[in-house]
Amino acid sequence: MANCSICGRPAIYVNPVNNKAYCRNHFIEYFEKKVKKTIRKYRMLGKNEHIIVGVSGGKDSIALLHVLHKLSRKMPGWRVTAVLVNEGIKGYREKTVENLVKYAAKNEVGYHIVSFKEYIGASLDEIVEKGRARGLPYLPCSYCGVFRRYVLNKAARRLGGTVIATAHNLDDVIQTFLMNIVSNSVDKIYKLTPVISDEEGGFIKRIKPFYTVLEKESALYALLNGLIEPEYVQCPYAEYNIRFTIRKMINELEDKHPGVKYGLLNSLISLTQEKQTRDTVNKKQVCKICGEPSSHPVCRACLYRYELGLTTSEERDRITELIRENPVLKKYVF
Repeated sequence: MANCSICGRPAIYVNPVNNKAYCRNHFIEYFEKKVKKTIRKYRMLGKNEHIIVGVSGGKDSIALLHVLHKLSRKMPGWRVTAVLVNEGIKGYREKTVENLVKYAAKNEVGYHIVSFKEYIGASLDEIVEKGRARGLPYLPCSYCGVFRRYVLNKAARRLGGTVIATAHNLDDVIQTFLMNIVSNSVDKIYKLTPVISDEEGGFIKRIKPFYTVLEKESALYALLNGLIEPEYVQCPYAEYNIRFTIRKMINELEDKHPGVKYGLLNSLISLTQEKQTRDTVNKKQVCKICGEPSSHPVCRACLYRYELGLTTSEERDRITELIRENPVLKKYVF
């Protein structure tokens, strides 16, 4: 077993790229310094912030909540509130809700639980059934991702949040990067930045403090701090998502060629920086149905609601009209 490169005690983690080893205490120190460096480098937070932490109750989001809560105790201008979006997945979300409630009670952190049912009008399980009944492609993860972002933004704005922090780690980011390449969704690649600004109004600034953190690092940090129990609860819809195939492929590459993950991240950063330099990113606009941020006249959440029959008759007529006026919207509607 390796010894800590700093103090010589038994190591619990070895960085696969530089082979630097860390004991428990020095790993926690290494992890927190890495997160703080990312926050500073990308100017994620100012002196006065109401940080809304998007929490699922899993290892990454609880770890992020813990780090930001810890930092907030040294920053009198920071206030941290956790928001858990309950999609309505029977037999799955109940356990992670319990994780958040336990953490919040123990550490005196404010939290809110909001739901798809409350904001969208149907749970994810119900949405999936509606999609099947209408003969739509089976897209539980697509519906979930779009509606989660939509609900989190609305809830954060209602709570007076100034910034939304999500626990997307390095693995999440590069998996999404490759997924977008595979699906020829090049425009989405340029949104995979550590910070998405709030310049367009209505859209609360989003940050990813774990942008340079490996998934196994955030998992280890959560375990070492007793934030979660060492058990893994997988979403029942996960098997239908290409992400898990890509995840396996990247992990196998990393095992054989340490540093592949960082290489992919650096490639992504170079691409997004080039795009920003050319200043050709589509200007955000506001959805003409719900008023939420959107790249098109109708946001993806409202288009999904339209497909699933969750819109009012007035909304449906208006969306139908906007689709006729904007042919580009047709490719987003089945």
